[in-house]
Amino acid sequence: MAALLKADRGALMMKVYHASGIALAGLVPAAMVIPGGILPIDLALGVVLPIHSHIALNFVVSDYVPKASAPAVRAGLLGVTLLTIAGLTKLSMQGEGVTRTAKRLWKKGE
Repeated sequence: MAALLKADRGALMMKVYHASGIALAGLVPAAMVIPGGILPIDLALGVVLPIHSHIALNFVVSDYVPKASAPAVRAGLLGVTLLTIAGLTKLSMQGEGVTRTAKRLWKKGE
């Protein structure tokens, strides 16, 4: 649990951060090129994107949040990350999926 709260510390979290960046470099273009959406890609995006963002935002917490407030901010960030994963998973399993939802943002209105 401590590794998740201080996700910008430690070799394992840095490996996860770099691996998630590489995964996103393949997943995002694949999701945009493939017509519609594919459940495995949507599920992967729903986990990899929030984890990558969580680790990156922990760097922001380390750099800009006062040390006394950092533990509470990190706990809140972990909560938001877990809710985001849950929401994107629900969107993928019960809704139109992450890919179709994102593509709708660029779809011309009728």
